[in-house]
Amino acid sequence: MNNKEISITPSNSKKVSYLVVFAIVALVYLVMMKFNWITRELGIGLVAFCACVSLYFLYSLCFPKASLVINQDGIKEKAIRGKGLIKWEKISEVYICIIPKKKYDTYYLGIKYRKDENDKRKVKFKGKVNERIGDVVLTLDELEMEPYEIYNNIQKYYSKFIKR
Repeated sequence: MNNKEISITPSNSKKVSYLVVFAIVALVYLVMMKFNWITRELGIGLVAFCACVSLYFLYSLCFPKASLVINQDGIKEKAIRGKGLIKWEKISEVYICIIPKKKYDTYYLGIKYRKDENDKRKVKFKGKVNERIGDVVLTLDELEMEPYEIYNNIQKYYSKFIKR
């Protein structure tokens, strides 16, 4: 394994579906405004909002950004509320957690931090009492790569770069 980083981008299928939905909704509001079913000011506002959201998803399709980066330094989530860099030295355990839902299962990457005798912080686990996930939780559902493929890549890097 080389020292190359792995960048994982969000799935394009969700972006395309959001783009189509918001474009259709913008057209519907445009038709409603043309036939005076809604006021002109409200129509312009709704059409502008839906058109801007559509353009955002079109832009994200053309210029994708990585949501998860795995490299020799650690794991970095680059979502809107990113967790930042999680260094390999701080990680004691990495695992996949599956939470079943009615229509589909949700895959999470659970990361537990390494504890030492000088560590005074109290770690609160996310999730319900019977669904303890970890110190850091990353959602893997909307990424291009399959959850277990991501997990295998993380395990390869973890075993190579961990400082024991």
